[in-house]
Amino acid sequence: MVTTFKTQLSSFGFLRLSLITLSVLSMLLPIVEWAVIQFIGPVPERSVLGLSAGLIAPVMAPVLVLVILLDIIMAKVRVADDSVGEGALYKTVTRFETILFVAMLLFWIPFFAYMI
Repeated sequence: MVTTFKTQLSSFGFLRLSLITLSVLSMLLPIVEWAVIQFIGPVPERSVLGLSAGLIAPVMAPVLVLVILLDIIMAKVRVADDSVGEGALYKTVTRFETILFVAMLLFWIPFFAYMI
């Protein structure tokens, strides 16, 4: 099971794995900042952690959500145009990115709702 997951993950491709990594990082940065604030104290706004968690991650989140949705659409197109037998890979990509999309929505909607 583990080797199958590693094989499927490696077959996703560099760009798709980069998109997934950036999406997960955009959700982890605010959590890391919160943990640092709880254990060490306030983080200066001009620090790398303060800028990345307070400015860069919230700005990147909507862009990453749109790119994930576009990639899901492209994976669906590839499944529909399956002549080589890669349909199973793109179905896995669609499932994985749909889960990531829902996770990002659940994580970021409270932040943006509070900002409005």
